[in-house]
Amino acid sequence: MSNYSQLAHEIADALNDQNSLQLFQSFTERYPEEFLREILAKVQEVPDEKIKKTRGALFTFLIKQHEQGTEDNIGNQFGD
Repeated sequence: MSNYSQLAHEIADALNDQNSLQLFQSFTERYPEEFLREILAKVQEVPDEKIKKTRGALFTFLIKQHEQGTEDNIGNQFGD
């Protein structure tokens, strides 16, 4: 099992979301492990009653939020 695959399984297990394993695998191929672990830790700190959908959905939301912020910052650097 590759490091990417191992990390994806670890994320899926931690979030109790095996259905999103392929998505987590794609995240492990695009982002540094340290970043993904940081997001995972944030998601795990959220109390159950604050989770609107699932922890996996929150994890995905935070990753996508980061993607949008990065794209916005890149665009701003070039005057877009």
